Amino acid sequence: MKVLIIYAHPREDSFNHAVKESFESGLKFAGHEYEVIDLYKEEFNPVITESELKGEIGEQVKGYQEKIKQSDYLAFIYPTWWFRCPPILEGWFDKVFTSGFAFKYIPFIGSFKRPIGLLPVKKAVVIETYGGPGWFYKLFRCTIPWKRLKLGVLKFCGIKKLIHYPLYYAPFTTDKKRKHFLDKVRKLGKGLR
Repeated sequence: MKVLIIYAHPREDSFNHAVKESFESGLKFAGHEYEVIDLYKEEFNPVITESELKGEIGEQVKGYQEKIKQSDYLAFIYPTWWFRCPPILEGWFDKVFTSGFAFKYIPFIGSFKRPIGLLPVKKAVVIETYGGPGWFYKLFRCTIPWKRLKLGVLKFCGIKKLIHYPLYYAPFTTDKKRKHFLDKVRKLGKGLR
């Protein structure tokens, strides 16, 4: 199985970087092939241009789309900031999940059209870190970032199987708990099917 990891955190000394490395370790142990797109290292520009809005696709984006076509699984690893993905990842979705590649509209009723997903890969795992405790997000229904990504991006574009792996209270928890998180992420990588 081939996994394409899309990673969005600028610091190599971050907990997110350790999460990525643990996930990679699990994939290696299971014998899966994988590749990492590190958006910050690649200096990906998330700002969409007028020509891109008109359908022009640059070489970097074409390369990302080709990597998606060759993958069996997508994995997204990132922190949740201000109740959303980092802007660099949001821009990546805008530029890479284009009409005609990730989705298209088909006739529905009269002049109305409905979207259908076209992504060739049908499975994804989302591993995201949060600053707050899980009970807070669940009690106050603050899971909007995940729901928007799940329904408005991934399922919209045709991904059928989704695994959501939130790591709550990541910056404030104990080292023991962080190690436990990393062990769970490693097991997740080992167990992908």
